[in-house]
Amino acid sequence: MNNPMLKRLLSLFVAFLLFLYIGYQIYNANYSSVRTETVYSKMESDTIQTSGIAVRDESLIEQPVNGVITYVVEDGGRVFKGGTVAVTYANDADAAAQRQLEDLDNEIAKLQKLNSPGDTYAANPDSLNKQINQQFTDLLIGSRKNGFSELSDNREQFLYLLNEKQIVTEKVTDFNARISSLQAQRNTLAASHGAQTGTIASPASGYFISRLDGFEGVFDYHNIKQITPEEVREKAALQPAPSNAVGKICGEFNWYFVCVVDADTALKFQEKANQTRYESKLVTLSFPFAAAAPVPAEVVKVNQKDKESDAAVIMRCNNMDASLAQLRNETVQIQIEEYSGLRVSQKAIHFETITKKTKDKDGNDNGVVTREVKGVYVMHGSELEFRQIIPLYSTNSYVICKSLTEDEEKDMARKPFVQYEGQEDPPDPMEGLFTDQTVHLYDEIVVEGTDLYDGKVVK
Repeated sequence: MNNPMLKRLLSLFVAFLLFLYIGYQIYNANYSSVRTETVYSKMESDTIQTSGIAVRDESLIEQPVNGVITYVVEDGGRVFKGGTVAVTYANDADAAAQRQLEDLDNEIAKLQKLNSPGDTYAANPDSLNKQINQQFTDLLIGSRKNGFSELSDNREQFLYLLNEKQIVTEKVTDFNARISSLQAQRNTLAASHGAQTGTIASPASGYFISRLDGFEGVFDYHNIKQITPEEVREKAALQPAPSNAVGKICGEFNWYFVCVVDADTALKFQEKANQTRYESKLVTLSFPFAAAAPVPAEVVKVNQKDKESDAAVIMRCNNMDASLAQLRNETVQIQIEEYSGLRVSQKAIHFETITKKTKDKDGNDNGVVTREVKGVYVMHGSELEFRQIIPLYSTNSYVICKSLTEDEEKDMARKPFVQYEGQEDPPDPMEGLFTDQTVHLYDEIVVEGTDLYDGKVVK
């Protein structure tokens, strides 16, 4: 050891080991062996997109017509047997003139109302400004929608409020000059065109629809619950010629929307149809390529040859308006379920073997049961704690879990799992918790780490 070079190499080696040890201690003190993320709440919907067909109890209004038809009931409007659904005119000019007369009468009535002091004294500029701003916003929103059914009404209301403000702020004293001009225009128009030549009555009570597409009577409304996937596809593919009838009446309050889905999706609808509570059988139908607003529907039947085959899903609706009355073959987005809970990354989910006391169906102690429980590791100070999760909905990247209050957790944790004779499947997690707590909002859960176990201390 008297060799200076050897001593120097040995000293360097010892210094290197010391440096390595100190570096390891610093790294170990400041570096966490796990990576976590925070749990937040999230609302998620289980939605599918497919195509389907609207089925109604439709009867045609087959009445001889001479002249031009003008409908007096909008599509989706309720009519009674014998009620007038349309009037006829000798020619197009008379029909157009009648529509102009109605518009003139409407404008005259509004201006006469503004001239009445009792209708404007209660108004004030500030209140009117708020209404004008709101109506202008509604007008802009209406112009961006797929359909423009409400745009005309928004425009008329907006114009009325502007005129009312002129009266209230005394920009104008009255609209007598405008009313006189409109009345003169009306009298001239009425004198130069003929009146209506006839009326068309409804043969039955129900909803009136003017549009005919040829599918009236193709589907058997009264036996629609027995329809098969093959029948749906076959009949939906038809291209029947529309009738020359005046319109049609939907005699039943309810109508159906029918579609075909694959076996996996059918299972979700089967679960809906088998629910005992009415509310839980509801889904929401949205039509992305139609002006119709989303409507609730009840899953009444799922017809499937076997568990591996496609299924015909029959959903019943009772909403009706002008847009819904136009539906027939449509692309539909069906929101099967909406889930609200805690969002947990799939990377955070693990299984841990846990033992739980059990009871038989009579409430007597029945030993213990060991199960593989799905849960996450939560940072509790510097220690890991395994907590069970109750999944509600899952995707490839995350799971929506049920959020329980402390009282709910205590009740479920105290309730021993009931082990029935011959039961082999994992228990329903709502029967009782296998851990004292579930995951909570704002918990720090482990999404990356090795050698994880309950009680492990990490830095």
